[in-house]
Amino acid sequence: MKWFKNGKIYLEEGQFVDSMIVDANTIIWTGESAACSYSVADSEIIDLEGRTVLPGLIDSHLHFLMTAEHLSMLPITGVTALNELVKRCEEYIKDRQLTAGDILYSEGWNHTLFTDKQKIPDRHDLDRASTEVPIVLVRVDRHMMSLNSAALKYFEINETTIPETGGEIYKDSSGQPTGVLTEGALDLIKAKLPEASRSEQKAALKNAMALANQYGITSMHTNDAKDDRCKETLSLYEELEAEGQLTVRFYQQIWFNNGKYLPAFLASGYRFQSGSDWNKIGPIKFFIDGTLGSRTAALRAPYTDDPTTSGVLTKSQEELTAEVRQAVEHGYQVITHGIGDRGIDYILNAYDTALNNQANDLRLGINHMQITDKELIDHVAERGYLTYVQPIFLDDDLLILDDRVGKERARQSYLFKSMINKGVHQSFSSDAPVVSFDPFKNIQCAVTRNRLTAPLSKPYLPDQAVSVAQAIDAYTYEGAYASFDEHKKGRLKPGFLADFCVLDCDIFTVSHDCIKDTTVHSTYVDGQLVYAKGGR
Repeated sequence: MKWFKNGKIYLEEGQFVDSMIVDANTIIWTGESAACSYSVADSEIIDLEGRTVLPGLIDSHLHFLMTAEHLSMLPITGVTALNELVKRCEEYIKDRQLTAGDILYSEGWNHTLFTDKQKIPDRHDLDRASTEVPIVLVRVDRHMMSLNSAALKYFEINETTIPETGGEIYKDSSGQPTGVLTEGALDLIKAKLPEASRSEQKAALKNAMALANQYGITSMHTNDAKDDRCKETLSLYEELEAEGQLTVRFYQQIWFNNGKYLPAFLASGYRFQSGSDWNKIGPIKFFIDGTLGSRTAALRAPYTDDPTTSGVLTKSQEELTAEVRQAVEHGYQVITHGIGDRGIDYILNAYDTALNNQANDLRLGINHMQITDKELIDHVAERGYLTYVQPIFLDDDLLILDDRVGKERARQSYLFKSMINKGVHQSFSSDAPVVSFDPFKNIQCAVTRNRLTAPLSKPYLPDQAVSVAQAIDAYTYEGAYASFDEHKKGRLKPGFLADFCVLDCDIFTVSHDCIKDTTVHSTYVDGQLVYAKGGR
């Protein structure tokens, strides 16, 4: 047994104890050390030295394999000038001595941060870096892509190319591709990108798990398995589990951009909730729209800063409803990407139809839930639909929100506190590699309603700020609830799995503007130490 004593162990809002006993992989007691009746004479005693202990953090939606691979790419996240983006590409090609047979692929640019001009990079811009080496750069939200002329040629994108799964290939006045692609059109490129070997992918996953443990993360709902590659991707995690290499628990969100692949998966040997506490099959994941930054989130009314568009619907109401119904009839939970209010309307219509007035026992949910109004939130609350939100998105979106949708719609968006007050189950997630999966940055945005750096003089809708405890619950209990695990993880209680992290500061009392600087002293998964600051 292990006896953790002299700490500040978080049980739930307003409740703390100083001690906890772990036997093998299970918590068997929590309380005040003076009241402990267990025989701990032979126990390993760990002095917490007054540190704060939280349940293991759960990221309820991210793309972990993509994140693992992203860590080794040319860094372009946070670049603040188009000229700097071009320069980094040029230098990378030169330093790596890339040739026409190679591909420069990276992710993370965000034109709304560019200070020289807020222009979406196109082939003319990227041709300044190279006209020979194909360059493929994906926007931070992963819903838009920029290619140079060499990449357009390499991937055979021309004036007659039509995306099979929706989206758009931007064209100039003469009908030629500009090098900018959105939504389903990205699949034309991704399908032909060279892949890392399995050994390289597994090594990347292990390195990324180590980083996750360093952040106090012990579970993830990962959205990697996709379309016709589901089995191949899922087998990576299966092999790591069989080899005893997992230090994070995974709940697999199965991603279908193209509904034609759904029936084959539903007919396969995989079943919802099959697997183990380490690696389990989770929900079917669909898309209905894009993102705010790319102006592809589907809105009821046109964009304020571009009245020619109301965004992009990736499929019809009939198609989405049919796919949701298929998944539900096979006993699968479903989550659907919905950012714009029109997109969310489509999701709610599909869910209501598929459930046919039955209770939401499968815990169907909406991922993002950003541009809303009172009626949408009331609908979600009344039907018991889950929400998966990313407060960290405020760090970028606060720069563009009023411009994109106008002040009236903006005041009804990112209403995290309203959803909690209505009783909506709301889990926090990062959607990495769209942003960092550092949970403390996410928590700070939820608590401050402001940017992480260069904060606005006035927080955005401060009445929508959540408490630190509510943010932590959204990262622990609610993540467990979303995977039907609320009776075994997400809290530090007797009978629960011994997944927890020990912090170097008291997150409950530190200045809210400093939450992002929180570091983890140690992390335990299944009762075993998987990370210790300074090494084990």
